[in-house]
Amino acid sequence: MASPLLNVAGVAVSPDHYIDGERVASAQRFELHSPIDQRLLGHICEAGEAEVDAAVRAAQRAFESWSRLSAAQRQPYLDRFAHEIGQRAEALCLLESNDAGVLGRICTLIGEQKANISDLRFTARKPDYYRLIVDVDLRDVEHLHMVMTALEAETDVAQIARHRDLSRKP
Repeated sequence: MASPLLNVAGVAVSPDHYIDGERVASAQRFELHSPIDQRLLGHICEAGEAEVDAAVRAAQRAFESWSRLSAAQRQPYLDRFAHEIGQRAEALCLLESNDAGVLGRICTLIGEQKANISDLRFTARKPDYYRLIVDVDLRDVEHLHMVMTALEAETDVAQIARHRDLSRKP
């Protein structure tokens, strides 16, 4: 039986595991606190041996058919996955900002400048620091200046560097 949904920054979130196409609750739970203000966001299911075993079995079953697909046959699934993430970008940013703080603010700032994030990568992760590489699609140099100015005003952003990818088509 599924647990009641949590409300995190106005976004309904299941605290349960997602195993074999279904939400699965577990007896063990842990508290999830906001790194912003330390308030309790909710109680999240913690996987025990039974949940891990069920997830591994489901993944093994899925792998059998997935591994037989060619790259072209996998493409529609990956495209749909990317589309669904795009449809939920704002909610994902809100959730991440309540989980990681600064990432949500960065996504929001870029979005407020009417720019699109085309890729996002974390590197050099440490407990109190990480490097975030964000690829942003921009209209022109003035748009670049608007986005960089907004990001420079964010107090948790230590450095901004511009990189032009000449391999991408305009």
